[in-house]
Amino acid sequence: MPEDTVLYVFQDNHGKWLATPDADEARLYVTPDFARQEIETLTLAELHRRDPHALVRARNQFYYAADLIAGTPRGAVV
Repeated sequence: MPEDTVLYVFQDNHGKWLATPDADEARLYVTPDFARQEIETLTLAELHRRDPHALVRARNQFYYAADLIAGTPRGAVV
């Protein structure tokens, strides 16, 4: 995934940053149970600087931002 890919970023109730390249999908993930309802727009590089272990949805699963930047994605089960 290119570093300039635009992502829609949100935070779960455990403080974990999550992101998806699809704004509609991000709105689906942010449920009323989330304390923070905000969805930010960041590039992959910006998210990586914020939290290299942020989870980014790509190819139907989540990857660490650091792995996507490095080009060595290893999926994470969430």
